Amino acid sequence: MKFMKTKEYLLVLLLAFSLTGFSQGKQSKLSGSVKDSNSGESLIGVVVQIQGSKQAAVTDASGKFILNTPNALPFTVLVSYAGYEKQEYIIKSVDDELNFEIRQSTNLLSRVVVTARRRSETAQNIPIPISVIGGNLIAEAGAFNVNRVKELAPSVQLYSSNPRNTGLNIRGLGSSFGLTNDGIDPGVGFYVDGVYYARPAATTLDFIDVEQIEVLRGPQGTLFGKNTTAGAFNVTTKKPSFTPGANFEVSYGNYGYIQAKSSITGPITKNIAARVSFSGTQRDGLLTNVVTQQKVNDLNNLGVRGQLLFKLSNNTTAILAADATRQRPNGYAQVIAGVVTTKRSAYRQFNSIIADLGYTLPSTNPFDRLID
Repeated sequence: MKFMKTKEYLLVLLLAFSLTGFSQGKQSKLSGSVKDSNSGESLIGVVVQIQGSKQAAVTDASGKFILNTPNALPFTVLVSYAGYEKQEYIIKSVDDELNFEIRQSTNLLSRVVVTARRRSETAQNIPIPISVIGGNLIAEAGAFNVNRVKELAPSVQLYSSNPRNTGLNIRGLGSSFGLTNDGIDPGVGFYVDGVYYARPAATTLDFIDVEQIEVLRGPQGTLFGKNTTAGAFNVTTKKPSFTPGANFEVSYGNYGYIQAKSSITGPITKNIAARVSFSGTQRDGLLTNVVTQQKVNDLNNLGVRGQLLFKLSNNTTAILAADATRQRPNGYAQVIAGVVTTKRSAYRQFNSIIADLGYTLPSTNPFDRLID
């Protein structure tokens, strides 16, 4: 009887090991790949895990994975990757190779792509002190020219009493304010889509269809030429798209301020796309001329820009762009901010001079905004 019990015990153990081996032999393999839903690029290091278990795998250099799966179907697979939204997939069959797609998280900052070195790169990968201002931030701040953008870009200064007397400086270096240097390049280069604007007056023009602005601080060597000894101001505009689109924006404000912007883009042929943009700004003057009773220092700007994009191949495009801007303000007047006493003789002081001429200032308070 004892021998029989031992024999039966051995048979039970053998049957248990057989069932375990049979169960393990039935275990399935799940294979597939993980890609970025936007770019279609294969992602490396993505964790693919079966929900409720420790079964997990990581994608290899080609974005592929192989995962041991349970016998029971269906089951849920979790796909997670840093900077991307976690996805859940219900698996009903393991016979076919699966292709998972995950998208970047909208709660994280996207990569900032710049062209500061004449090619597209991420801002974190270039050894250049640079500040990047996106087009959305510029639009929300109402910064339609460099004079407005300087409030958003650190270390940028713009001084302008009129277009000829305009100085764009970075870190306090660039060009002297108040001196007309029509034949001398400024120390800060001003670029729009890689094209150099040789005159500082261009910085007073309205922006049209701005994608982003890059402010490069310090000398930039030969990439931007000899005129960038103090830095560069690089404006990138929006390119024509083969996807039709249009937008229109109107802004209102005090002093009769009104600004309208509009752009339209779309395909012309299979390989040619176009974009046409318009901008107009109007504002009443902030100063009053007591002699003519006219408002002075108003805004009267118009601008139009047209672009043609030629798709030469999948990796090569060419752009033909033309723009025209016009500024006709009744402007550039200044008020008396104050009078100081100099070391000159009493008869050569300002108040003595205007008294001898029989002249009286319209106001000594600059906040009255009165001129003559």
